[in-house]
Amino acid sequence: MDIRHRNLQPTTYNLKPKKGFTIVELIVVVAIIGIVSGIIVASVNNSKAKGRDSKRIADISVIQLALENYYDINRNYPTSLSVFSSDSSVPIKDPLGGDYLYAALDVKNENVCSSGGCQSYHLGATLELASGILDDDTVDKDGTVGFEGGDNSGCGGGSGKCYDVLPKF
Repeated sequence: MDIRHRNLQPTTYNLKPKKGFTIVELIVVVAIIGIVSGIIVASVNNSKAKGRDSKRIADISVIQLALENYYDINRNYPTSLSVFSSDSSVPIKDPLGGDYLYAALDVKNENVCSSGGCQSYHLGATLELASGILDDDTVDKDGTVGFEGGDNSGCGGGSGKCYDVLPKF
């Protein structure tokens, strides 16, 4: 047998397929995971903001009850919410640590009251998410004295982010 003839014959190898993923497959999977996690994080943040807004609205109701109780005892409203700072059942701080908006007013809701004869008040909280339901509830749109335009989030601008109340009488 000739040596040259042996070299001309094709050699066959038992080629096994490579195991693993291509770079394209890995990029597609990472992109899908990124999109899904982004949607989940956005949903969780929105849910947390809704929860804090619900707490703010509930806190305003609790503060209103405390103010009415204070009025029943003293025959006037306090000039600030700091009178409740020693009472842990009255939440005077926003869930994120800020203060709730409060202005003591005269009996006609025309002037801010700074002495002991306050016969009305304006109480509010700035919400994180706009609520169309609360747009009609915004006292500031009616020109009531108090904290109109006093916060940067648009409380009083009809943004739906302001929940404010007057006494329930």
